[in-house]
Amino acid sequence: MNKKSCELIADLLPLYADNVCSSESRAVVAEHIAECENCRMQLRKMNCDIKAVPAEDINTIKRIKKRIFIEKLVIIIVSVLFVFGVSYGTLFMLLNTDTTMDYQKYNLAENVWVEQDEKGDVWLVRKALATQAWFIYPDIIDSNGNHIDDEAFSKDNIAAFAYTLKQRAIDSFAISETMIDNEERTHLFNVNDNDKIDTIYYYDDTNEAEYVLWERS
Repeated sequence: MNKKSCELIADLLPLYADNVCSSESRAVVAEHIAECENCRMQLRKMNCDIKAVPAEDINTIKRIKKRIFIEKLVIIIVSVLFVFGVSYGTLFMLLNTDTTMDYQKYNLAENVWVEQDEKGDVWLVRKALATQAWFIYPDIIDSNGNHIDDEAFSKDNIAAFAYTLKQRAIDSFAISETMIDNEERTHLFNVNDNDKIDTIYYYDDTNEAEYVLWERS
């Protein structure tokens, strides 16, 4: 028999011998001594007659075991549901939370720039890890440096465009250095069609920092 089980029964034997333990404890002891010779011997030393386990005690034992099984099953199910809920919530947050690509971490000074071709078309060029941005967030700046979301922004004095590379929070763990050969080009506008824009910035909205990518010549 299991040593720990015998140690537990040994604590209950005196109560069992004096018939002062609960019916549930008595049923557990009765089932144990029916299979354990050592514990039967200990009970005999207490001058207690060993009787066969009655059907009532067997039914009690079955009810106890069933209740314990159900309680363990409920605990397991609740634990699994809790872990699943936390995992799903974390994954949902990572998949749907936008974060700005860190200008220093992803070396955007060398991997993001703006080019103007001979037709006057202006292109945002991204290479290496900068190509992993899932969204390019546009912004407009007026001649006083106010962004479009600022209350003081003047739509009549537009002077610059700004762009911010966004990634999902989970992408910050997955981006690989193997992306160094990637390059993507995004058309922004034609200088002949928009003579108000003199400057294009990369805007780090986390630190409210602007980096010049292009200036009208």
